Amino acid sequence: MPTPIGRMNKPKLLSSRFVFAIFALVAAALAALPAAAPAAAQDPRSRQPSTVKQVASDLYFFYDYDGSNSVFLVTDAGVLVIDTREHPRAGQDLLARIRKVTDKPIKWVINSHFHGDHTFGNAAFQAAGASFVAQQETARIMALVQPKEMARRQDYFKANGYDPSEVKLILPDVTFDTDLTLRLGGREIRLMYFGPGQQPGDTFVLFPQDRALFTPGAFARHSMPNMAFTPSVENWIKLLNQVAARNDYDYILPAHGDVAHRDDVKELAAMLADEYATVKGAVAKGMPLQQAQETLTFPQYKDWRNYERLKNEIKSLYELIETGRRSYLE
Repeated sequence: MPTPIGRMNKPKLLSSRFVFAIFALVAAALAALPAAAPAAAQDPRSRQPSTVKQVASDLYFFYDYDGSNSVFLVTDAGVLVIDTREHPRAGQDLLARIRKVTDKPIKWVINSHFHGDHTFGNAAFQAAGASFVAQQETARIMALVQPKEMARRQDYFKANGYDPSEVKLILPDVTFDTDLTLRLGGREIRLMYFGPGQQPGDTFVLFPQDRALFTPGAFARHSMPNMAFTPSVENWIKLLNQVAARNDYDYILPAHGDVAHRDDVKELAAMLADEYATVKGAVAKGMPLQQAQETLTFPQYKDWRNYERLKNEIKSLYELIETGRRSYLE
């Protein structure tokens, strides 16, 4: 196994048997939560075919408009993959696409954050012999919310004819705190954590030789973000501005959406600041949640992807502002 450079920890593994034993109990409690509907049902422009884009001589971007993206780096010593899609079958499809490019062994898989659409394909890559790495908060939350993640992805499984029982909780072999450098086949891969963005554990991955930056759930171009997981919108905005100010990349490969650039990061930071200040103002005035959902329409973002879930985002912000809680992570 290639040796990572930097601080790393061996995570405490939670028995997958225990996690799935409580799945049925949690699923009923989650019935009232909005499910993660298949992306094809969320956007009339969807049903675009997924594709692999070669963005550098050794770097490939798997772009899935209707789902989640992945990135893979091909070297003489093997392959590094970021994120594995939403089910082992989808993970196998990604692996098959990689095999059309190279037959080199899969050495590393990075899970950029805890969401099931980025980790539920792990089993396919474990079977291929990969070692897994993630930020330590990602590892902790993956184990904590596995039943909830399973519950909110049932529509996706059903729509695609996938058996939920094939999903296994695969935790990382290696975790890190703030930064970790991997070296593979003469290539350097830098994992960076700037604190919580969309959620704790959001991991940015820099490919310095290719001047490319992978961004986790904390960023997507021209897309309304899910606000249910962030413990700090202020830090989210801060880290986006920090990323936009970096001069060590030329383009961004995001976890959702197409290839982007630093100006797109600035745009999202400004949008988050606008939305957060507006909702905070409504809370300070004592505006009831339902009234806020009806009156705070943010028409300037009506052409952004996922605009239709705005009411749920306002509800999530109300919970954070009024209680300081992130109930999904409890």
